[in-house]
Amino acid sequence: MPVKLKPSLTAAFGPKLKQARRAMGLTLKQVNENMGLAVSTISEIESEKRRLSVVELNQFAKLYHRPVTFFFEEEESSASLAVLLRAADAFSVNKDTIIEFHELCRSYRDLRKLVGAPEMPGPPDYSSSGLITFDQAEELAEVERNVLGLNGQPVRDIYDLLEGKRGIKIFHLPENSETLSGAFACDEEIGPCFLINSRHPQRRRTFTVAHEYAHCIVHRNQLAHIDAYTGFETKNPRERFANAFAAAFLMPRRTVSEVLSQLVSQRTNAMSAEVVLHLAMYFGVSFEAAGWRLVSLRKLPVPIWEDLRGEQIALSPTARLLGYSNEVDKPDTLPRQYRYLAYEAYKMKLISFERLAELLRRNYYELREEFSYEKQRQ
Repeated sequence: MPVKLKPSLTAAFGPKLKQARRAMGLTLKQVNENMGLAVSTISEIESEKRRLSVVELNQFAKLYHRPVTFFFEEEESSASLAVLLRAADAFSVNKDTIIEFHELCRSYRDLRKLVGAPEMPGPPDYSSSGLITFDQAEELAEVERNVLGLNGQPVRDIYDLLEGKRGIKIFHLPENSETLSGAFACDEEIGPCFLINSRHPQRRRTFTVAHEYAHCIVHRNQLAHIDAYTGFETKNPRERFANAFAAAFLMPRRTVSEVLSQLVSQRTNAMSAEVVLHLAMYFGVSFEAAGWRLVSLRKLPVPIWEDLRGEQIALSPTARLLGYSNEVDKPDTLPRQYRYLAYEAYKMKLISFERLAELLRRNYYELREEFSYEKQRQ
């Protein structure tokens, strides 16, 4: 009886496998314990002294949380991914989340190339300007608002605004709500991309996007950055700048004053929880973000604000009565433009239905059923 040999692969996978293993923080011994391959065998594969089988490549891909296609690509791994993976350890963020984020960014980039989509406008780069003060954050926010055509109006959809006018790809993925608020990555390979924690309320996510935008345009030379929520009292200069920019971008000084003039009696000049709630709803931000913005503008004394915060006003019946909600919804993981490009690629017969389901992070059979139902309706 002839002996059946496992098909072996001839491509040079060694450096990619070594890079993926180190990115996951795994030793050769740990790979040995997970896969059953001898340490010497893994070392030989990484140094390209031994070929590996298709089965082994799939095992490595599963262990390293990478698609198999990752090991066939000739390009170097994104520099921003390396920065994010290092930061993940410091912030106790799941590396799987970072890798998934990176793969989504790469897929977005590849889809644009595949369907021949026009180049998207990019965000400005102020990383060499040395901006750091609150006043500079306020001024820059006003400049950006004017360029983006906001004209003092609230930002109604920050996702469409930054994707359409700044080419920023914004993805939502679930992560521990205490360890990750958001992250940004920006390098030549993937362009500007944001990761937002989908487990946070929508109002908080809006502020996080504006916060990451500040990092993206002012701290671009970092290539990437992870943010854990540290509060508005943070001592970190870059975080304080990003918070100040986000607050001014979402709640411009002049518009805040105009809204306040309609709410606060000039006779009493009394600031109440209801006023803060109204501002939060008007600008689409959290109660806390609205309160701190008023404090920074010296419209709300710190002692009064601390009393309001301590009363948990945002969770009170008054808040619900006024229509304020800070509940966690379930946002779409993928930007609207990403989904459109994936569907266009499928319509143009550039990708299979299986690939479409993979790109959309959907169950193949459920998506097939939805398409069948749509055809029946037509």
